This record gives sequence, C-alpha cells and structure tokens, in this order.
Amino acid sequence: MFLLLLAFAAVSLVIYKELWRCRMQQKMGHTQGPRMLPVVGNGHQLGKSPEDLLNFLFDSFYKYGNFQLWIGYYPNIVITDNKDIEHILCSNSLTEKSDMYDVLQIWLGEGLVNSNGTKWHQRRKMITPSFHFKILQDFHVVMNSNAGKFMEKLRARAEGGRILDFQKMVHNLTLDIMCETAMGVPINAMDNPNSKFVKALDLIAENCLLRMFNPMKRNLDIYRFFPECKRLFSALDIFKDFIYNIIEKRMQMRLAENTQTDSPTMANDDSAKPRHAFLDTMLSATIEGRSLIREEIYEEVSTFMFAGQDTTCSALSFAVLLLSRHLDVQKRVFEEQQLIIGDDLQRDATFQELSEMKYLDMVLKETLRIYPSVPLVARAVKEDIEINGKFIPKGTTLLLFLMSLGYNEDNFPDPYRFDPERFSALREYQMTYNPFECVPFSAGPRNCVGQKYATLEFKTVISKIIRNFEILPALDELKSEDGRISTYFGPHKKAGSCSHKYDPKLATVLTLKSANGVLIRLRERR
Repeated sequence: MFLLLLAFAAVSLVIYKELWRCRMQQKMGHTQGPRMLPVVGNGHQLGKSPEDLLNFLFDSFYKYGNFQLWIGYYPNIVITDNKDIEHILCSNSLTEKSDMYDVLQIWLGEGLVNSNGTKWHQRRKMITPSFHFKILQDFHVVMNSNAGKFMEKLRARAEGGRILDFQKMVHNLTLDIMCETAMGVPINAMDNPNSKFVKALDLIAENCLLRMFNPMKRNLDIYRFFPECKRLFSALDIFKDFIYNIIEKRMQMRLAENTQTDSPTMANDDSAKPRHAFLDTMLSATIEGRSLIREEIYEEVSTFMFAGQDTTCSALSFAVLLLSRHLDVQKRVFEEQQLIIGDDLQRDATFQELSEMKYLDMVLKETLRIYPSVPLVARAVKEDIEINGKFIPKGTTLLLFLMSLGYNEDNFPDPYRFDPERFSALREYQMTYNPFECVPFSAGPRNCVGQKYATLEFKTVISKIIRNFEILPALDELKSEDGRISTYFGPHKKAGSCSHKYDPKLATVLTLKSANGVLIRLRERR
C-alpha cells in the first residue's frame, strides 16, 4: 500500500511539473528550441561530456537563434542575439547571477563571482582599486619573472622538435602567476605540478564546474551520496588550510611592520617590503567602516585565483594554437616585437612597451572572438520582464551564449577565418563595429574587473614566447594557407567535432578548453 501511494505521489508530481512546464513554454512562445522529454527536458541532449555540450549549443544556435533549454524542470533561454545580450548586460535589474553558480559556494563562498545585490556592489567597489595602474606594475614584475622561468621549461620540453601539450604546461605557469599576485607567495607549480595544493585546486575546479549542468549533482544534499563528493571535500580542506595559513602569516607580517614604523631604516627601506599582492588590498579594505574578517578575505582571494587562472590559461593556449598554424600572423607579431624591443630580444618588455604592441592586441581580440575564455554566462530573472519586446517570465535563467557572437556572419564576415586585422582601427569595418558584437570580458555592471590584468599577462607571456621560439603546428600539414581555422560548428562542421587528431576538441562548462590538449612544436630562435 505504501509503495502504491508513493508511486501515485510521484506520478502526480510529474504531471503537475509537466503542466507547469507547458504554461512556462507558452509564456516563452517567442523562442523555440530542441524537442524535450518528460522529466529530463533537454538534459539527454547535452551529452555525457563538456565537448557534447558545446556542440549542442552551436547546433541549436544555428537552427533557432535564441532558444529554450530545459535542464530537468529548470527553464533556461539561451540568448545569442547581440542586441538582446547588450540589453541584458547593461541592465541594472539583471545583474543577479543564476543559481547555477551555487555549486561554487562551497569553494568560493560569497565572493565577487557568487554574490548578488548589496553584497556584490560592496565587494565590486572594494576590489576595483586592486587593478590600479601602480598595482598592475607590481603584478607585471611577477608575470615577467615567472614567464622567464617558463621559457626554460619550454626550451627543455621542445628539444628535438618534440610535440608538446602547451595547454598542460601553461596551466602551471598561470597558476604560479595567479597565486603569487594573489597572495604574495610562490607555489612553484611549474617545478612541482603534483604538489598536494596544485592537485587539490585542479580537482575542486573540475568537480564544481562539471556539476553545473547536472541537476542531480548540483544539489549538494543529493551530491553527498556520490563517491566523488568525499574527494571534493578532502581537496577543499587542503586548499582552505593553505589559503587561511597564508592569510594568517600575512596578517602577522603586517602587524610586525606596523610596530616598526618608528624605525627610520625600516620606513625608508623599500627592499625590505614584500611586493604588493591582492591579499594586501583585502587586508587594508573596509566595508561600511569595518575591516574584513578572515572568511571574507578568503572568499575574495580564492575567487581572484579561480576567475583569473583558468581564463588566462585558455586565452594563451588558443592564441599559441592559432599562431602555430597561421605563420603569416606569427611573422607580423614577431616583427612588431623587433620594432618595439630592439636588438636585445631576450630582455623583459617594459610595462610601456607592452602597451605599444597594437598588433598583439588585435591577435588577443581575434583569439577571444574565436575561442572566448568564458563562452557562457548565466543571469537570473527575478521578476517578469521584457527584453526588446520579448516576454521573459520570472524564474527563468538567461544563458548568454557569448561565444556564438563571434560566429555570427552578420557581425563578422567569414567568421571561420583567423584575421586579427578585423580589429584594426584602419579597417572600414571598424566604423560600424558595435562592441557588443564581441564581449569576451562580458560588459556592463558585471563586466570582468580583471580585464587589464588578463591583458597584461597575455601580452607578457606571448611577447616572451614569440621572441624565444618559432611556434609550429604538431604536423607541418596542419599549417593554414588560407587563414581558415580548424574549428567548425553547426552546419559548417563535418560529423566529428575535430577533423584531425591534433585539432582541438573544444569543451566547456564555465571556461573553454581543449579536451585533447593544445599540441604544438617549438623551434628556438637563434
């Protein structure tokens, strides 16, 4: 009898939910979408891997434009129209992040990425000064130092024309830069990629991101019954212990410095002071007149590391991949380096010299058009709204498919061609260019606060690589003679997501990666 009642309750719940979904679909009638199944919605179409997800999104984009996407009974509208994306990003009433990001809360707490409302406004205002010009100059010293060390790692791995996975190697470089600029402490991931902290951080990031599109695992109370949950919490303990220990030491160091301010020697000895880190800004920051507590400092330091490390790794990886196959573009990048740096190509580029690298700027923009580090962002709809005449009901999640903008032929003619000069101020195209046709750093109130930091790191690393090495494809036959890229989506692609085993197999949940690595060769410049 009990089982019969339980079955009746389950069937009744499903019927109720399906009727509710029908009403929501009618309200969202201006958008179509792939056919759904009861209970799972479109969940079965998202595939079993992050690679499948990206292909599904592009197939639906080419077929429908904006489209409905149901993950179980979670209603989503995937937005691909640049005017709709502009409206959403610029709206002060649509700044709240979707509950998709709740999976990050056990790791990042309510830091800048995860917070909403008043808390987000306070945190944003507090963090913005961390990317002031003078602080970026301090960060640039760290970037140069680690990039120089990275050249030695590349030199050792590239010997004899061996194929190497650049994505795997640059991951440890960006982690070293991020940790040292965030906390003022080197973690030496390039030397010790299997350290407990590095492995814990990688496990946490992968685990949290894969839960985003899994309704079952997104719920932490249910997820606790999965075996990998225990590994996640063990990794979180390692990560948090490390960060809190650094915070405590930095606080003690600052306390000691304050007690010695009466010493003229200490006051005037800049060499005795540690280089400024993001953590120092948080230790000095206040919210409504009070200092931050340790938990708040932890939230922002860990958020800074999360938001900056994977995204920069992605941009650097795909830029190097493109340069390896488009040697004409690489030649122009190198010529610009010679013009700006001069004869001594081994020296560090100055902060000012990096700002003069205009062609490298264009390479960055074109790389992010094709391979944006964050292809998708999500916003919550808390009240019934209209977007450019289209009704959006309360409770919907808006998934802004930023990556689709770069492949819209109305915005970018011949989008499957790698052409950095699209972004040249000399092009006639630039006269009609709308910045919301390509927003790799997002835009509006919740744009990327670390955009200048990311650009500085990208240019520092690429400048060093291009002056030390010729970047070659894994095989000579993969060179592009006509500027075409190896990535194709929707009606433009063949049966497989990549046509050659050395082509990137794109995968995304929050950041864009190549599931099979970024495989290249390097030849040292003499």
